[in-house]
Amino acid sequence: MAEQANSKFIALIMAGGSGTRFWPMSQPEKPKQYLTLFGQRSLIQSTVDRLKHKTSTQNIFICSGESQKTLLKDQISEISGLILEPSGRNTAPCLMLSVATLLNRGYSPSTVMGVFPADHFIGNENAFLKILEYAIQEASTTRSLITLGITPSSPHTGYGYIEADGQGGTISFPVRKFVEKPNLEKAKQYLSSGNYYWNAGIFVWRLDVIAEAFKTYLPQEWDLIESAVKTGNVSDIYPKLKSQPIDIAVLEKSPKVRVIPADMQWSDIGSWNALLEHHQILNGQDNIIISKTPEQVKLLDSHQCLVANDSSKKVVLIGVKDLIVIESEHGLLITHRSQDQRVKEIL
Repeated sequence: MAEQANSKFIALIMAGGSGTRFWPMSQPEKPKQYLTLFGQRSLIQSTVDRLKHKTSTQNIFICSGESQKTLLKDQISEISGLILEPSGRNTAPCLMLSVATLLNRGYSPSTVMGVFPADHFIGNENAFLKILEYAIQEASTTRSLITLGITPSSPHTGYGYIEADGQGGTISFPVRKFVEKPNLEKAKQYLSSGNYYWNAGIFVWRLDVIAEAFKTYLPQEWDLIESAVKTGNVSDIYPKLKSQPIDIAVLEKSPKVRVIPADMQWSDIGSWNALLEHHQILNGQDNIIISKTPEQVKLLDSHQCLVANDSSKKVVLIGVKDLIVIESEHGLLITHRSQDQRVKEIL
């Protein structure tokens, strides 16, 4: 309790996603965030590693589904702060539950809280930590709701965007609006305008400021969650809450939202093809192989392919181009790069 009372920053990792686009490796019992897609650590382990540079493990919390409890303890045994959802209800209920739980556990209302998706890639850790420190200071002193906006490198149609008022600051800027995933023409306009950023879903705010926002924009839901956390009957209340994202439920309505532009080699790695492209940028390679035993994978006269293999089988590609081949104990996926988003249709 003493460490909680003195803590100036706590981190919440949201780990409730199902990662269906990463079938067959991603399964209900082991979603995308628990996969090792870069180096030797899973995505959620890498997220925890980054945050340990900013706060102690006692001040890192993970909000996830109850079904992932065993997996969390296996992969991240050093994190004891688990906030478990009875069912998936999107990010607004997840954050209401987490904020109410942290306040109930004795954290000061003035404590700054950072919110981080469990399954994103950040290549420039030093830049991330520097930007995070800016965000913590800004949230603490101005009582703003801070979001990190990724400086776009291309007219990407797979991300939501944040429009900033470029006249309103030097490090952070007022948010004019949040924009859903655009078509290519709109995305090109956003890129050329210079004041649109990819929405990374990373937020920084004081506990009391976000609690006040919940009370203002989600008053009935917030009262229910607060009461349920105090009385211990979250499992009865939670499934009744409306499933809605924090952006729509709160942030689009609040005048306190500001964005800090961030250039830190970020990607949400939303599909197998996105993973291939990201590895190609990082490694400068034609084909990408992800396997515990790379010698089990052979490519001959093949180009622009991704092969991921977590089985004991050998995988060989000959004379092909632009293929994604995923060999797993749960199934085999073979698709053209341009069609990888259709995995969800099968599932």
